[in-house]
Amino acid sequence: MPSKLAENILIENLLSLNAVAFLTEEPLRLKSGLVTPIYVDNRKLITHPDAWHDVIETMASLIDKWGLEYDVIAGVEAGGLTHSAALAYRLNVPTIYVRQRAKTYGNLDRIEGGSVKGKRVLIIEDHISTGLSCLDAIKTLREEGAIVTDCVSITNFDMTETAELFKEAGVKVFRMIEFKRIVEKAVEMGMINEEQKATIMEWLKTPWTWAARRGLIATTREN
Repeated sequence: MPSKLAENILIENLLSLNAVAFLTEEPLRLKSGLVTPIYVDNRKLITHPDAWHDVIETMASLIDKWGLEYDVIAGVEAGGLTHSAALAYRLNVPTIYVRQRAKTYGNLDRIEGGSVKGKRVLIIEDHISTGLSCLDAIKTLREEGAIVTDCVSITNFDMTETAELFKEAGVKVFRMIEFKRIVEKAVEMGMINEEQKATIMEWLKTPWTWAARRGLIATTREN
């Protein structure tokens, strides 16, 4: 975890830039089908250089602190791509990215940037919810001969089901910010009240059954 001061700065930036939004009255359906009262869009950081710089610098420091080993930094299209590229530039190491789908021209690859065969690849994600797109990218990298054992994300819902999937895949997940700290800070900043906090914390504990138990349906769908 970052220092308390650094963590507070990161969280305040995410909330003030609306990279994390709370939708307790109008839940959202993610592409995975999961209905959620939280929407995370850390891509908003890239239009705010000071806040983005703080994230990348903190991520670089934490990767060193955690002792992660890598030859290549990888991003997952599309959310993790900008952060992985910025981090690789900061660390002066090669970077590649994994497409959601293979190209329909040229070599038809899903991996852009060069060969990963025999190389230790560190995956960077902006946010992890179900983790399915990240795990799919890891599978693709391994099929091309990469060694993938670690993934770093800015935020993570820390869903039990997701953690099990990464464990089964033999990948250790590191996140910069514990999500419940974001919720607590949102209360401190007056963005949500205690009742909304309780609703959100309930969702974080049981995300897949939360909507059904409350008789809720999503009012919007993730693009």
